[in-house]
Amino acid sequence: MSNDKNSQPITSSESNSNPTSTRTDSSDPQQHQGTGFWSIVKSVVGAMFGVQSEAQREKDFEQGSAMQFIVGGIVFTLVFIFTILYFVNSALESSGQG
Repeated sequence: MSNDKNSQPITSSESNSNPTSTRTDSSDPQQHQGTGFWSIVKSVVGAMFGVQSEAQREKDFEQGSAMQFIVGGIVFTLVFIFTILYFVNSALESSGQG
């Protein structure tokens, strides 16, 4: 009877608790959401343009690896530079100066 008494509050609190509780279930999508590819892209782009929220920045520092964001920042910067170079060269060629 003491086992039922001890286990009942735990079971009832788990079943009545908020569905976003801090369980360590591996199938929880919020647990793995922070360091996915698109989450890193979103964070890097937001940081580059200065529009990233404080909550997202804190989430990145808590769940993400610094190396992921460093590599993402370098890749984004290179893509940005080459995109600008492409458009400048295209504009110069079409105007007859390139």
